[in-house]
Amino acid sequence: MSINEGTSSYSRNPDVVLREEDIDGGLLFNPDTNQIKVLNHTGLFIWKLCDGTHDMAAIANAIRESYEDVPEDQVSDQVETYISGLANGGFIGVAEE
Repeated sequence: MSINEGTSSYSRNPDVVLREEDIDGGLLFNPDTNQIKVLNHTGLFIWKLCDGTHDMAAIANAIRESYEDVPEDQVSDQVETYISGLANGGFIGVAEE
C-alpha cells in the first residue's frame, strides 16, 4: 500500500526534537535512531502539518495554497516522497484509517 492510499494521517514522533534555526528551516533529532534531518522552509512547513489531523491531500493542498510557483502536477508526488522519508526515518508515524 502506498503511503497516500486511503485516508492516512501523519503524526510527529513525540520523542523527536525540533530545533528551529530561523524562518528558513531547522533540524530534527530522533533520539531513538540518533538521526538528524535538516529541514528547509518547506520541510518545516510539512513537519508542522504532521499533527495527526492532516492527510496527504490536505498537506499537498496547503503547499499549493501557501507557496507561489509550485509545479501543480508534481506537488502530490513530492509531498508523498518527503513524508515517506520522514516516516522511514521514524520522525513521523502513519495512522491508517
